[in-house]
Amino acid sequence: MKNIATLITGGAGFLGSFYCEKFIKNNHYVICVDNSENKLNKLKKKYKKKFIGLVCDISSEKEVKKLFNYINKKFFVNILINNAAIDAVPLNNKKNNKYPDISQWDKEMDVGLKGAYIMIKYFGELMYKKNDGSIINIGSDLSVIAPNQKIYNGVYKNYFKPVTYSVLKHGLLGMTKYFSSLYADKKVRVNMLSPGPVKNKQKKKLISNLLNLIPAKRLANPDDIAEAILFLAEKNSKYINGQNIIIDGGRTII
Repeated sequence: MKNIATLITGGAGFLGSFYCEKFIKNNHYVICVDNSENKLNKLKKKYKKKFIGLVCDISSEKEVKKLFNYINKKFFVNILINNAAIDAVPLNNKKNNKYPDISQWDKEMDVGLKGAYIMIKYFGELMYKKNDGSIINIGSDLSVIAPNQKIYNGVYKNYFKPVTYSVLKHGLLGMTKYFSSLYADKKVRVNMLSPGPVKNKQKKKLISNLLNLIPAKRLANPDDIAEAILFLAEKNSKYINGQNIIIDGGRTII
């Protein structure tokens, strides 16, 4: 009998590593997929048990198919967390970055949208055949609102939160709804979890600007997000399907 595993893409990044830790502490076997071998090796040293780190470019169907065949020999992935994305890091720019070039557009869509689709195509289809599974796509508050560019005023020069991030997170929500309806009759749930700003060494001025928009008057902690993902993954949420659960301290309600 195969072991049951949770698969997290982009699992070696800032938030992904918190998700890995949360699931391991709750007795899940975690397979972490990322494109950074160095980051994966650090996690391997930290989590010696119940953890496998694998390098894969999820935007390549050839690589994902190879990954699927390798994992499927020993594990049935009944929880898939599509966390991989390219997020624009705020920086001072010499030139206005309002319009990302097409190569950057393609790169971000390949990882954030196409990658999630390919992972669902292989791992989600097996869940469908086995009548068991939970898929959680990691979105953003920008899956339902536009970025407020004013929060960068006085913090970064010539910086705009790029259109690509909004487009791919809105698109991921559409994908969530599509597969949630397609898979529901086979006891496979597909949901999306959309965090607001998460505390991660941001500049004080940027935090101040953000807090003016958040009724809770604080940024999210990684554990706020990880706890909600764990809830969506496990059986206590078995009748939640096709939803976009926004965790933002109330930012998007006003």
